Amino acid sequence: MAGTRRFIKIFLASPGDLTEERKVAKVIVDDFNSQLADALGYQVELVGWENTLPGVGRPQAIINRDLDGCDLFIGMLWKRWGTPPGTEPYTSGFEEEFNRSMTRNAKEGRPEINLLLKDLDAALLADPGDHLKKVIAFKEQVFAEKKLLAGTFTDVRDFEGKFRKCIQGYVIALANKDKASESEKDQAPLAETQTTSATEPGPTTPLSVEGAIFLRNFLTTAEKATDEHPLTADDVARVRLLSIIAAVHGNDQESLGSHDANLLFKARTKFEFGRRELNGLLDDGLAHFKHENVPLWHWVAAVDGFKNNILPICSVVGTTDRRVGALKAMRLIAEPIVDEEHFGRNEIVPLWLAKAAETAVRVAALEYLSECGQPSDLPYINEEFARNETQTTSAAANAIIRITLRDDRRAALEALYTLQPSTVKQGLLDDLFSRDAEFDGEILLRGLSHRNVLVRTTVIKLLQKRRALVASVAEPLLNDSDAEVRYAALLALVASGRSYSVEQAKAVLVRNNPAPTGLALFAMSRTDTEGEAVLERYTEQFFDRLTVAQLEEERSAIFDQNAYFALIRRNFRLRGDDLRKAVANQFVDRFESLLEEMTKRYGTLTDLIEKTRSLGKHLRSRFTREGLDIICSRLDAADLSLVRAMLASGSVDYSAADLQYLAKFGQWCDIPLVIASLDRPEYGRKYTLLLSIASSTKHDDAARTLYALGKHRLNDLLATTMPGQLLARIIPLIPDKAFQALADAVIVQLMRSEIEDVRKLASLKYVRAFPRRRVKAFLDEYMAADQFYYNVIYWLDFGISVPRDRMLRAAGKALLDA
Repeated sequence: MAGTRRFIKIFLASPGDLTEERKVAKVIVDDFNSQLADALGYQVELVGWENTLPGVGRPQAIINRDLDGCDLFIGMLWKRWGTPPGTEPYTSGFEEEFNRSMTRNAKEGRPEINLLLKDLDAALLADPGDHLKKVIAFKEQVFAEKKLLAGTFTDVRDFEGKFRKCIQGYVIALANKDKASESEKDQAPLAETQTTSATEPGPTTPLSVEGAIFLRNFLTTAEKATDEHPLTADDVARVRLLSIIAAVHGNDQESLGSHDANLLFKARTKFEFGRRELNGLLDDGLAHFKHENVPLWHWVAAVDGFKNNILPICSVVGTTDRRVGALKAMRLIAEPIVDEEHFGRNEIVPLWLAKAAETAVRVAALEYLSECGQPSDLPYINEEFARNETQTTSAAANAIIRITLRDDRRAALEALYTLQPSTVKQGLLDDLFSRDAEFDGEILLRGLSHRNVLVRTTVIKLLQKRRALVASVAEPLLNDSDAEVRYAALLALVASGRSYSVEQAKAVLVRNNPAPTGLALFAMSRTDTEGEAVLERYTEQFFDRLTVAQLEEERSAIFDQNAYFALIRRNFRLRGDDLRKAVANQFVDRFESLLEEMTKRYGTLTDLIEKTRSLGKHLRSRFTREGLDIICSRLDAADLSLVRAMLASGSVDYSAADLQYLAKFGQWCDIPLVIASLDRPEYGRKYTLLLSIASSTKHDDAARTLYALGKHRLNDLLATTMPGQLLARIIPLIPDKAFQALADAVIVQLMRSEIEDVRKLASLKYVRAFPRRRVKAFLDEYMAADQFYYNVIYWLDFGISVPRDRMLRAAGKALLDA
């Protein structure tokens, strides 16, 4: 009951650069109070500077009154130290709040103090300002003294999990303490002290023999350490590893940091690790698997993990991060489950998909099973699908279809239709329909009613290719939610003899979605850009079907050049030079000519003439782009000078047609034009929401063009200044033999790039292209340098440690998926 709850006051201290985290903290406290307060009997009240009512006096003094009544102090820091509170000797309000709480804790034993410190980017650490220097000094002192419960977080999502654990852990511990106190009042003291029987086994050491020997030697070394002969960083890292292995409840850090983990990897030949240490390093690599910054594969090999069920075992015990990491690692290298006595596939798969298993574990398991599953796994996956949980349903359906596809393509299609997953990946459909001749028209037609738009568009294109989309089937599809489906249906009806004008087609293809009230700023984002795109294609086909006489009647239109362009396409040999001239002139002369004709026709309507003239720049830009697309699509080498001139002028929007043309006829000197093309807006996308631009293929198109122009000068190409994401897309295009021929300096530069994807893809290329002995030597040299990146170490270790056949397959797939 609410009336019997005990109130706990939690003070949240931080400077002003953690606003989002403070909002999340409030939501978490509200969730706790609504879900757990009655059950536990404790209500949490969150207070901080934004919760303090204004009053008379110094603002910080008013805040301090709330601070002095709190039970739990949670301090947060990122990159700001805060503003001075107006009293000496404190340099910020946070500092005063923290020290005041520490003083009170020393006297009264409360509040309990926890610190959550947000990770700092390397760029910030490279040039810290005054605020950040104070934050760094504070963090170093806290971690050096080890007196407080202090942890780090990477982002808001990470903060959410750790703050929630902090709140719940504090309340549960307090509840247990209160219960124990009440229990002690009702219990008599024990008559005699309990002792362990001599016949019972004594306690076992939590450390390996090797670890214990190391610690004794370390203590001896530490006693003699001086500024001139300090302890080594890898020795300290090993001590941290041993402290984690020996962790006890109440003092159990979950894993090493990435820095210590990489130090120990670097010192892997220096130390003789015990089995428990090797397992600890393996666990740490699995827990950090998604970050690709902690070595893993060497430790898997060190415990003989590629010959037994080590990864499957790790996937069913331990923390959620470790289990998910193990499953993702298994999926990456297609790790099989080895059936051993009393423990094999029939025991492991049910544990993965148990109802009580964490959602993240079940999703990771389903992703693994989609690639490595067997028919015997299907009952468990079907059970997971039947639970109808949002986060696992599509993954379960994908696994069922994938497993079925390996044995029976038609049965897999039936499963796709029966399960009706809302999310379907294009890769699955590509594999499923790679041999579409196996499917008759009847089974394909059933796909037109599938709930997933990718399924419908895939099926309708196949039917269209077979000319099997009859009018009676196409008619209802004019109301489909997807523009591509409506377009295919419209073309089928036209092929059947129906006629649709451009305006009639527009009514079918383009959906008007007015912006919601109050969102005028984003009104353009409601435009049906997909509908507009297919309308452009329909319009081109419509005019191409008209006779020359009909086109001549329309060619003087000033607001579009559809008829003019159709005449050009009809007889490019005769009219092509006229188009070239118009494009080179950016349609200035042609527009003026059309405006003169308009003036003759509507001479008295001067307002109309002037409004049309004011649109001249916009219209000419559009006409020039459309005209240049036609020229590029002709793939005539004689137009290279014109294409170069138009791109260099910056007067035309981006179009993939430019890059396709340059890929065929361009030269090394055109590389700056290709790189600069990324800065030009895409034709037809100027007013779309930024999110829609994320689907653009600009970088992929540019990468393919650059590779075509520079594949005979790869060292120069890879050293060319360009956006990092563009460089990352070039690397997978390079054949292994060509990568082997690169200069060492170029490869090293790729491995030291500031762009994570560049480093990763270059590393994957390296381990595929070179023998292991060369990779190992390169790794040792790389780690010995002053500057190196953890993800490079991760992938080079992958290349050295994973069995070569599985490594080549996994690296190739990762490059293909990039």
